[in-house]
Order: sequence, then structure tokens, then C-alpha cells
Amino acid sequence: SKKTNFLDYGSNLLALSNLVSKINLKTFNIYIYNPFSKKKITKNPFKVSIIQNQKKLKNKIFDVINFGSCIQYMEDFRIIENFLNLSKLSTVIITHTPLTLNNKYISKQSNHKNLNQTIHNYTSILSFFEKKKFKLIFKSRNEDKYIACANKKPKTYSLNLIFTKKK
Repeated sequence: SKKTNFLDYGSNLLALSNLVSKINLKTFNIYIYNPFSKKKITKNPFKVSIIQNQKKLKNKIFDVINFGSCIQYMEDFRIIENFLNLSKLSTVIITHTPLTLNNKYISKQSNHKNLNQTIHNYTSILSFFEKKKFKLIFKSRNEDKYIACANKKPKTYSLNLIFTKKK
């Protein structure tokens, strides 16, 4: 009976349009926040809430946060705890994200010459969420063609990860 508060971090309405035809949105309160866009969204054809101010994120309680291919654009992903309330969160989803088993590094994005990616260390992601009382319940690897690094280093993989709060 309770709706799930779902934050799609780094998303936009175009990405959401694909979901609308696939899931029943009546069971979700969907929020979108895109820290990488300065463009103000004025038209919203979907029943979603668009958060355009990072300060408003901390006051919201989310059940699920999806980081869809966006953590690599954060120089330090741990900053999320500065503006997201992780205490009531039950699930974290990270998709299509290049991670390395070696030391973190910076790479130009191969399909966008003016965009840098920080390829974070896989173990540091696990450790961060473990300290926040989350456990990894799912991981999968995408095809290497989805790693858009101009100078991809060995042991870099495009991964999907799902964490849930430990009970």
C-alpha cells in the first residue's frame, strides 16, 4: 500500500520515457535529479518530481536510488553522503558503470572528447557501501563495448551492482 520513493540520480526525462511503458508507475513516487545539467526542465509529461536543487535532496527520504551510468562523472563518489540521506535508504542500484580492480584513474570519454571519467576502484565502492550498512546482493558485467574510456586500463569492466540495507 505504501509507494516506493525512487530517485533516479543523474537521469533525465528522455531516459525515463523508456521506463514509463515498462513499469506501473502507480506504485512509485519517482524523482529525477541530474547534477550534470544546468538546463532547467520546464515541461514534464510524466508524473514524476524533478529536483533541480541539490540542497532539496538531503531533506527527502528515498527507498531506492539508481545511479545509472553516472558515478564515473563524480571525481569522488563518496560525496553522495553529503547531500543524500542514506539512513532510510533500502536499495542502491549502480548500472553501466566502468570500474577497475586496480587503482582509480581518470580517462577521457571516447565518445565525447571534452568529458572526463573517473574510473573508481570496485573494492572502494563495496567498502563505502558496507560502512553504510549495505551488502552487495547482485553484480553483473556488461559487454566491454560499453566502456567508453579513451585510455581504458587493464581490469576495467562495465558493471551493474545492487546493494540492499543489512537487516
